[in-house]
Amino acid sequence: MTIQIPSLPELVAQLDDAMRTYDHLVFDEEVKHPRGKPCTPKQIAKLERMLGQPLPPSWRAFLELHNGWDEFSGESKLLSVEDQRAEWVQDRLDDIDELCDEFDSENPFNHGALPVMLGEDTKSVLYVDPRTARADGEMDFVALDIIEEEDRFPNFTAFLMHKLEILRRLIDKETRGAQR
Repeated sequence: MTIQIPSLPELVAQLDDAMRTYDHLVFDEEVKHPRGKPCTPKQIAKLERMLGQPLPPSWRAFLELHNGWDEFSGESKLLSVEDQRAEWVQDRLDDIDELCDEFDSENPFNHGALPVMLGEDTKSVLYVDPRTARADGEMDFVALDIIEEEDRFPNFTAFLMHKLEILRRLIDKETRGAQR
């Protein structure tokens, strides 16, 4: 059985729909999950300077559609270009640095990683690891639970597909639970 991968705009639409459905089932209301406007070439260039190399094509394609996505996973957001230098993001990265020191763990942000998803008061982190750059330009996107690696995705699209699958399972669980 082959898994059909939707186009990125279709995937974003499916994620948006799944988020709305899940919010309605769990909270009985619609929660806003605003997405940013498309990044400009200037914003993309700024992010590439921060990363020190071209963006992975899958992440770049997303940013060309949406410069960030608020409330993407609970209170965590897919960061916009402007968020990268926001004080709250720097504070979170400082917290991660302290925890890595305390637990003698490697801090990926000391090796060129850029945060992709973060929340002010959440423990979920997603970053792009430039040390994993491949010939096709893609890099690993790594999910952390505070500082512990939880999952690794070969590209940003795989991360989005994973999020959609989780939402679909949660919706199924909520729907089946409501029928009992």
